[in-house]
Amino acid sequence: MDRNILQWQPQGTPRADPVSIADDCLVAWALARGGHLLVVDDSPTNRLLTAALMRKAGFTVDTADGGAEAIVSVATAEAPYDAVLMDVAMPEVDGIAATMAIRAMPSPRAAVPIIAVTAHGFAEDRDRCVFAGMNDYVPKPVRRPELLAALKRWLEPRAPEGAAVRRTIPAP
Repeated sequence: MDRNILQWQPQGTPRADPVSIADDCLVAWALARGGHLLVVDDSPTNRLLTAALMRKAGFTVDTADGGAEAIVSVATAEAPYDAVLMDVAMPEVDGIAATMAIRAMPSPRAAVPIIAVTAHGFAEDRDRCVFAGMNDYVPKPVRRPELLAALKRWLEPRAPEGAAVRRTIPAP
C-alpha cells in the first residue's frame, strides 16, 4: 500500500504539523492564562528576543540584564512574579548565585518558579541548576514551544498527591 495515499490532502491544504499543533495549544494556554514574567539575560539580543516571544504569547514581561538586577527586581516587584526565566552564565552575579539569593528571600517571593535558560547543555550543568534551586531547564537557542511547556509545567495548578482522578464523564 502506498503511504502517500494515506496522507493525501486537497491541493493547497497545509499539512498538520504535530510541532506546530503543540505550539498552537501552548500559545492558547499562555494567552488564556497570562501572567507576569521576569526575563534575565546579560545579552541584550537574547533578552529582547525572549521577552518578545513571551509578550506575543500573552505574558507581561520585565527584564533584567544580570543576576544582581534580577535579585532587586524580585525583591521589589509590586506583586511576586509568576516565573523567572534566568540565564545561567552571566558576569558578576550569575544565574546560580541569583537563584540562591532569591530562594533565601521571604515567602512568597522565594517560591517563584525559576527556569534556567542556558547554552550549557551537559547533565552536570542541569544538576547545578537544580541544586541551586531552579525548577526547570530550557536550552538555548530558545524555542517557544519548549519555553511555554516549561512554564506550563510550573504555572498549572496540580492536583494534590494521592487525589482521585477527576472524570468528565461518569464511569460505567
